[in-house]
Amino acid sequence: MKRLTILVTLIVAVVGALVVACVVFAPAWIIGHDLGVGGRWALSAGDRLKAVNDVRSTLMQGLAAVVALGGIALGAVMTLRQIRVHREGQFIDRFTKAIEQVSSDHVGTRMGGVYALEQIAEVAPHYRGHIAALLASFVRQQAPWPPSRPMQEVDAERQRYHGGLRDDIGGAMAALGRRAMIPSGVGIELEKVDLRGADLAGLDLSRFCFADSNLDDVILAGCDLSETTFAGASLRNADLTGAVLTGADFADADLEGVAGIGVTPAESARAGGHDTIRTDGQTEARP
Repeated sequence: MKRLTILVTLIVAVVGALVVACVVFAPAWIIGHDLGVGGRWALSAGDRLKAVNDVRSTLMQGLAAVVALGGIALGAVMTLRQIRVHREGQFIDRFTKAIEQVSSDHVGTRMGGVYALEQIAEVAPHYRGHIAALLASFVRQQAPWPPSRPMQEVDAERQRYHGGLRDDIGGAMAALGRRAMIPSGVGIELEKVDLRGADLAGLDLSRFCFADSNLDDVILAGCDLSETTFAGASLRNADLTGAVLTGADFADADLEGVAGIGVTPAESARAGGHDTIRTDGQTEARP
């Protein structure tokens, strides 16, 4: 508001100075410049006055046109600013409503909030970092490892949902895996989460951190797991077939029964493999 006041004051001052120049100084200077000193005084007083008035009228008309165009431009700028403010207000309302949905006691409502946040991230880039952090926090709170509820209750709940995850948690993982809200090269912190039996096939989980999580029986086939951290995690009987594991960290992870990384050096050499993974600080090749 203060900047707008200063701008308006500056515009008024400039227009005032131009009016004074057009009325007082410019007409006589223009006539003298065009006719020369001798030609100017060769005119009668009536002709000089008429010439000055004609020039003054022309200058004022031109100035009026410039001011009108400036007013139109200023109006357009103000309109665009109002549109941006209105649009930002809509984003804030949608973001607030989505957060309320994610905080609901009903699974379906929470899932709707997750997808609403993903849609906001697609059209409002300045919200993406906040939405990514919010969804990661949502997964950590809703699926902690070890569970905050009795294990029997958690296991019974897992049996009711496809893919071993509640719909809201699965929706959050899918949204994060589509990376609409994650800038390139940025990771997601999902330490100590319970994703047992989750079907995450084909998602881009590169640079995610699953340290100390329980990923038993998880399906990560075809995932991009480049530079993903599984340090201290349990991946018993997990399926990593076809996953990209370049730079993945499996230090101290439980890999019993894992499919997709148990490749011998000879098999890797025959396949011309170049991906590497880290296990207990050692680097191993895989196709």
